[in-house]
Amino acid sequence: MADNTFDIKGGSNQILPNGTEANQYNTHIDELHVLQEPKVFYGSRQSRMGAYFERLHKEIEDKTTREIMDDLLFYITKLDGTKGLEEKLKDGGFSPSFINSAMRKKEQYFKKATKYSCYPSAQSINLLIFTDIMNYYEVYIEPMIKQEKPVEEVMQCIQEKVVKPIMDDLNANGAADEDLQYTSDHIYGMIYYLTGRCHINWTNYDDI
Repeated sequence: MADNTFDIKGGSNQILPNGTEANQYNTHIDELHVLQEPKVFYGSRQSRMGAYFERLHKEIEDKTTREIMDDLLFYITKLDGTKGLEEKLKDGGFSPSFINSAMRKKEQYFKKATKYSCYPSAQSINLLIFTDIMNYYEVYIEPMIKQEKPVEEVMQCIQEKVVKPIMDDLNANGAADEDLQYTSDHIYGMIYYLTGRCHINWTNYDDI
């Protein structure tokens, strides 16, 4: 029986049994390879968050719970300090109407966080967001506060340098999320939650 197997690695002009050239065959294989490539997000940070979102829904269905992870406890535990959210925002020069809005957003986030607090993937997602908020705050916002920049400039910077990149991250990795469904209001709520826990300040208390 004739052997119809050909080694197509040696060149692109070999003739295959069906009369086509090897380079056409290779092109077809390459196209299939591209179509079958798994979708990955741009960078490991997004891919990790995407995996958490994928697992969260199953954890809710299966009632898979755990105690609050230690790393997350750091952010939800109040640090040393006697001032709460309302007083700290007053010290930062915010108006009463702004403070009322901030407190509502903090409660909006807190209610949702409480609802999903026992699920491992929700904890991991919150930890990533809290970490991003604090990193962005330290790089972009804290220097503006120490320089006593106007409140309007500080809030514009928060929108551009803190809230927007986090929402971009959530939109890229949580497009199919049916549970947390965080909006920009929730991200602001997390910022104000961290304020109430004394992780974030709105004035330079070092000078007081």
